[in-house]
Amino acid sequence: MAIDPVIVLAEELRSAEATLRIAAKDYERNRCRERGETVNHLLSTIKSLNSELLETIPTSALGAAELIRLVMERLPFSHARYADHFSEVARRLGIGQRTHADLVWLRAMEMSLSSSAHGEFDFKAGPLLHSAIYGASRPVIVYRAVMPARSNNGQGAIASPPN
Repeated sequence: MAIDPVIVLAEELRSAEATLRIAAKDYERNRCRERGETVNHLLSTIKSLNSELLETIPTSALGAAELIRLVMERLPFSHARYADHFSEVARRLGIGQRTHADLVWLRAMEMSLSSSAHGEFDFKAGPLLHSAIYGASRPVIVYRAVMPARSNNGQGAIASPPN
């Protein structure tokens, strides 16, 4: 099974953000042109990764959990009291537990936060939460291989049912 593309993008985003923090500190100490170009390059990389994340739908509960963690980072201060509940939902999704109550709560939070007066939420985290809900609510398809029953003689033929 292929890895969820959201997980890959989220890891690349976290790595780029960590590198940006280090590069910004270096640029602050010594404002040379090369370090400034590095910071600008990292900023454009982060911008493109964020754009890709907005367009990517998670294919698993684990990918939805990553998006919810990103939503938590972008919550407005007035909604910080919900961070613990978002964290619990993300933890459950991260271990593969999808509950109806969590999906209902996430949908209510999406409606609540998008209807609030916080334009920055709509721009930064609203589409991420919408994608997370869509990814978490996708049905899970389990493929099973059916092996023919073996007969007593070990030939691999299908045994006839008893009369």
